[in-house]
Amino acid sequence: MIGMSQIKKKMIQGIVIGASAGIVLAIAVGVFSFFTIRSYSNGTNSNYLKKYTTPVVVLKRDIVQGEVITSDMIDTVNVNNSTVPTGTVSAGSIVGLTAKYNIAAKVPITENMVSSEVVAADVRDVEINTVLMPSDLVEGDTVDVRIMFPNGTDYIVLAQKTIDKIYDTTFWLKLSEDEIELLNSSIVDSFLNSGSKLYALRYTDSDSQVKSSEDIESETKGYLETVIEKDWEKIVDMDATEGANKLYEYIYKYKNFANASTKTTQNYQPNTYVMTAMKSNQYLLKNATSELARLNAETRSTIESGIKNYQSQNSGSYENIVTGAQQSIITQQTQRENLLEDK
Repeated sequence: MIGMSQIKKKMIQGIVIGASAGIVLAIAVGVFSFFTIRSYSNGTNSNYLKKYTTPVVVLKRDIVQGEVITSDMIDTVNVNNSTVPTGTVSAGSIVGLTAKYNIAAKVPITENMVSSEVVAADVRDVEINTVLMPSDLVEGDTVDVRIMFPNGTDYIVLAQKTIDKIYDTTFWLKLSEDEIELLNSSIVDSFLNSGSKLYALRYTDSDSQVKSSEDIESETKGYLETVIEKDWEKIVDMDATEGANKLYEYIYKYKNFANASTKTTQNYQPNTYVMTAMKSNQYLLKNATSELARLNAETRSTIESGIKNYQSQNSGSYENIVTGAQQSIITQQTQRENLLEDK
């Protein structure tokens, strides 16, 4: 028979073993919980990250308005799904963009914080309903705003402007101070000179026709310089015929480079009163010197004298020209209205 002492001994052993197992289990649970909690806090728990967080792009340091974002400035962090802002961007899409205003470090970057360029302080959304629109003009199209006088002369008032919004026969453009002045002058011109036509002309293919960067001309020249440099040793040893053939090869191969680097320029001269007002505008004196430099009273005088001379020399047919121009405007307006009714 087993004595009481043996039973007591086995009970004590069982208690010790159970307690030890409990302690080991408690320690194991504690260690597991510690590392799990730690993985949540330092962002290394893959299951948690996948289920409850979203990676967002942030800046490593504060940046100021107008600063261009480079790859070494950005980082990616995981943010709880409930706090992810709308419109977050990817790391690849943000490089090369410009800060629209000061942005603090560690703040998730959204689309409205950055832009391909910072809009100048004098740019405004201008509502225009005095310019004839192409019948099928749509938002996003690129246009030149032009004015044609009764004597057939035609000038570009505004070049390469993107249609922001259209409602019925009204459209909106983003215009700077000097552009607003030019447009206003052309509107007055179209009223004062009967038979004038102020109209928008759409680009055939804005993606290829519109100059996308102010640096594209120098970039193009740099590319051509590299191409020619590779062939230079051969070129200097060529005779006239070989040289001509090589030159033709370059012209044919790179003939579109000129188009790619050429920007349509405005050649309309505002009336004398507008020129005087523009040149007395302190903001324009500081920020639109190139525009002011091209304003030329002599050129404006040429426009006005040309119209008057044409009118005096063709007095018999001038009224027909005016009537025809006015009828053309009415027809274009009617076509636009009919197209809108059909939609």
